Amino acid sequence: MSLTSHLKDPRSPISRFLAEHLPDTKAVLADYRTRLARFPAPLRPQVETGLKPEYRMLGHTIDHRLRISLGAPTGAPIKEGIVRAVIDDDGWPSQEVIRAVQKAGDTMLEELAGYHNDAGQPLCLASADEDRLIRLCHVASSFEAIFRHCGWLRGNTLGLCAADATLDDLVDAVPDYVVGDIRQQMQLAADHGPFENMRLLPASARVCGPVFDGSLQVGGADADFILDGALIDCKATIRPERISRAEIYQLAGYLLLDYSDTHAISTVALYLSRQGALIDWSVEDFLNLLGGRHELPALRDACRHTLTDGRHGNPLPPLDPSRPLPRPRSAPAAQQSLF
Repeated sequence: MSLTSHLKDPRSPISRFLAEHLPDTKAVLADYRTRLARFPAPLRPQVETGLKPEYRMLGHTIDHRLRISLGAPTGAPIKEGIVRAVIDDDGWPSQEVIRAVQKAGDTMLEELAGYHNDAGQPLCLASADEDRLIRLCHVASSFEAIFRHCGWLRGNTLGLCAADATLDDLVDAVPDYVVGDIRQQMQLAADHGPFENMRLLPASARVCGPVFDGSLQVGGADADFILDGALIDCKATIRPERISRAEIYQLAGYLLLDYSDTHAISTVALYLSRQGALIDWSVEDFLNLLGGRHELPALRDACRHTLTDGRHGNPLPPLDPSRPLPRPRSAPAAQQSLF
């Protein structure tokens, strides 16, 4: 189970911990929606009439393409997806198709490795190169889906290829609307978004697909990016106003799972790739808006205590009654006196 799967279960330890100790997601969402109103409407994929876009796959594809701009073209989920492609779904696809897909996946890794560069890559390449790269990212997303599902799930388009298919065949099978949609999102990132400055950060300040001390306790959680101390989750939604408690707790979960502060996270953020919008909060503001009554180190230690059934970490200390309740940064100034 992934972190998101654990969060969907209100009875899971991480869900119960967050609901008890960081209960006020409504305050974060209100602040988010206030700032969302400043941005233009999200871009939408241009598809033929009757064709339904695969929004989940488009989200994975833009994530991979952004990672390449940051100099990280491959990651463990893609590589492990190629390995796990041996796990069929009750005989689907055939062993011949599986062998072809795995061989194509190995070839894909070799090609994507050519984009590894500590200096990053341009957000928009020359037309033919960009077209090819987007298609490769989409194929990579299908391998990531195999990883996430621990094997094949019917409907994965890789399983529909011919038994003698090559990487070029898989690339050519990517729908044209995918290329057009990712192109416009990358153009937005280049022209108006924050990623141009982010990709110019030193390589040591760019982490793609970060994992955390507590990742294995929630199914191997990995986030999208940590850039110069900012934990960023990329959302390619066409309905950003529907961002909900789940997305806020996803950020909070990643933040708390970094028990030893390995990543020195100072900011949490949502990047809305269809608007080129980065909506962020300092860790202090984020926890205050969520109604947190304890400092981050204590919350992390207590989260670890909860997720390890008390084997590690410590429960939260009693609240200091003299400590005032946290005030959201958007709250009006406190009245000091009646006179």
